[in-house]
This record gives sequence, C-alpha cells and structure tokens, in this order.
Amino acid sequence: FKKLFRHGKRSPTEAYPNDPYKNFNWSGGWGHLTNRGKLQMYNLGEKLRTHYKDFLPTLYWPEEVNVTSSYADRCLMSAELLTAGLFPPKEPQIWNENLLWQPIPVHYLPRSQDNMIAMKSRCDKYDQIFKEIMISSKVQNILSANEKLMLYLSENTGIAVKSIGAVETLFNTLEIEKLNNLTLPLWINDTLMETMEALGAQNLALYSETEFMKRMKGGVLLKYIIASMEKSLEERKVPILHLYSGHDLTVVHILRALNLVDTIKPSFGASLIFELYTNGEVKIIYRNSWEDSPEEKLINWCLSPCLLSSWEKSLEPILPLDWVEECKLPDVS
Repeated sequence: FKKLFRHGKRSPTEAYPNDPYKNFNWSGGWGHLTNRGKLQMYNLGEKLRTHYKDFLPTLYWPEEVNVTSSYADRCLMSAELLTAGLFPPKEPQIWNENLLWQPIPVHYLPRSQDNMIAMKSRCDKYDQIFKEIMISSKVQNILSANEKLMLYLSENTGIAVKSIGAVETLFNTLEIEKLNNLTLPLWINDTLMETMEALGAQNLALYSETEFMKRMKGGVLLKYIIASMEKSLEERKVPILHLYSGHDLTVVHILRALNLVDTIKPSFGASLIFELYTNGEVKIIYRNSWEDSPEEKLINWCLSPCLLSSWEKSLEPILPLDWVEECKLPDVS
C-alpha cells in the first residue's frame, strides 16, 4: 500500500506582534516537531503495524519499503519516527538490546527540485495562473464577505490581516497554542476559530483551483503512485510499502486532484492510504486523525470495485506527460 501523511504536531512557524506567547520557548524551535508530535508519529507507526499486521513483513527489508519525504525537517523527522514505530527491530536485526530501533533510509529532494511532495519546484505557468486567481472575483468576494473579520483580527493581533492566507497563518498559530494548553486571549472564541479554520481550508483549495493546477501539483505524485502500483502487479517483488511524508497542502493537492473533497484543513498526522489488492483493485482511505474512523473514499468515475487500469484512465486529464514543458509559459515573441 501507499501512505501519504502530514507531519506530526509542530510548533508555530511565527508569532503575531500582540501574541502573549511570542517569547515562548518551543521545544526544538519555531516550525519544528514538538515532543507531542514526535510521540504522535511514533504511535502512528505502531498503529499501522497493528492494523496491517497480516500484510506487513515482520522484519524490515530495504527492497520492500520505500520512504520519501519533503525537505522540511518536521517531515523528515516524522518519517523517521513513523518507521521507528512501524519496524522495531526483531532478531536477527537487534543491534542494541537497550535501543529497539533501527535506521531506515528516508529519501528527499532539495526544495527547489521537489515537484512531488513539497511541490515547490518552479512552474512559471502555474505561478501565473495562481496570481490571476488571487485577484479573481471569487477571491475578492471572499475578502469582501470577511472584511469585518479581518479588521477585527488586525486590531487584536497587531498585524495587517488582508488576505485569507494571513487568516490561515494566524489560525495555525492559535490552534497550535491551544493544542499545547496555552490560554488564548479573550478576544478569541470557538466560533471565531471555526470561521478562521474554514477560511484556511478555502485558502489551501485555491492552490489547486483549476484542472491545470491539479495536474501540476497533485498529478505528479499520483502518476508516481500509479506507476509503482503497475510495477507491483507485474513484478510482485518491488517495494510493497511506500510512505510519503508531506504537508497539509500535499494532502489537499492529492484529495482535490482526485475530486474527493472541495475544501479541507488536514490535521497533524492526517493520512491518505492507497491500497492495491492482488486482483488489481484499488481502495482509497482517508483518516484526518487516527482517532477518527477510517473513511473509504469513493473513487470518482470508477465503478466499485475500481481496478487500477480503470482508475488510471479516469485520471488521465490530471496526469502530466512532461511536467517541465507544461510549466513553460507560451512564447509570445
């Protein structure tokens, strides 16, 4: 199976000017996994081991497991922690009786070269379309409808909140502070947080607003997943487990490329699992958190049971043929 997951619980990436916790001593520093996040990802690995005990090999073998991550430290660490919980060493792989852990390789590309997990590779045509969307009537209507909210946030935070992206960033900081049992200022309430979360989800959705944008973002990883599934059916001896450690936006890009959601704000550790069966059937399961019940996603344009060949054909419009060429702006000379 293939599992894409968001990294574990982290500290805020930034504070706002009036933040009572702007000088808080976050474990690991700003934007890094907290101790809770480390334990969360380790536990997630253990739960995967329990859930898929009849499928996973007892021992870790490099040819059966492939782990790919975003360049970000919190994603790399999340991948390492998840695999530690998933593959604790057993004889004859125990090398230190006082440390039931074994190193498992995690592969990644530099930020500027990664168009599959972090999805930060330069794509000029995508960037142009995104700029057009940010000044579109749709976005302007969202801003107009939330003008009073953004003014309220600006007055209380000390920053100029002029975009839904700024609302999302602020929500992330407040949510993390709340998750860490820090008392939020009196000007914040649950209703306000719910509104900000919904706007944050809308902001994430704007990054895959058009079919072309879905193709250039989520389409890259989906093409890789399909190719590896085809190879698994043909050879039966290639890696049986692929893990992808990414961000909330990585998960959103894939869900929206598959037309499985309109808007969503994935939780820390949110997981999207692609199961491939020996008869060629594909199932997609989403878990916003492991405490939630697994939610099997009905695959659009593919009858159940959905065969890999049918699924691939239904996804042709969002699978790039030549990503580099498709990213180029048309020559106007």
